[in-house]
Amino acid sequence: MKLERLEEFQIDAQKEGQIAELLGQCFPDYPGGRIHFKQLPDFRYLCWEGDGLIAHMAVEHRLVNNDGELFRIFGIVDLCVAEAFQHRKLASRLISELSILGLQHRVDFLVLMAKDHGLYLSNGFQAVSNNCRWLMIQEHQSLGIAQRRVQSSLMVKALGKKKWRPGLVDLLGHVF
Repeated sequence: MKLERLEEFQIDAQKEGQIAELLGQCFPDYPGGRIHFKQLPDFRYLCWEGDGLIAHMAVEHRLVNNDGELFRIFGIVDLCVAEAFQHRKLASRLISELSILGLQHRVDFLVLMAKDHGLYLSNGFQAVSNNCRWLMIQEHQSLGIAQRRVQSSLMVKALGKKKWRPGLVDLLGHVF
């Protein structure tokens, strides 16, 4: 098994095809043939078994405003593992690799949206219930700004001593 981290601009056509195929297998409602839902991420972790892509995690690096305090975050997007390779702790390994990278580079929190919290709770995340503000994007068009509570979805993991606050979270961009 080989794990690699690639910046988005380093992804060639062959890898793009493999990523699109894995995303389509893992997320049946994913837009066909695409490797992004709303926007391209900054970088990705790819896990390979031979020539086959078996796990994927896209990551956005940005600032968010949490109740008036700016935090550096890594936003986790499209974390998935091919069905034949699930239950081998590959997703946990990807989260661990990202946590280490964040600690090395002054990232305050890992942030994600998830319906199923099990994996993330076991990897140090906590569910939070902030009101959020974000740029609405649909099919590559900006539609405006939304502000509301994202019910049972927002999860954070602190990478340092900063505390997540209960106030408004301005994502300063789209939802990841």
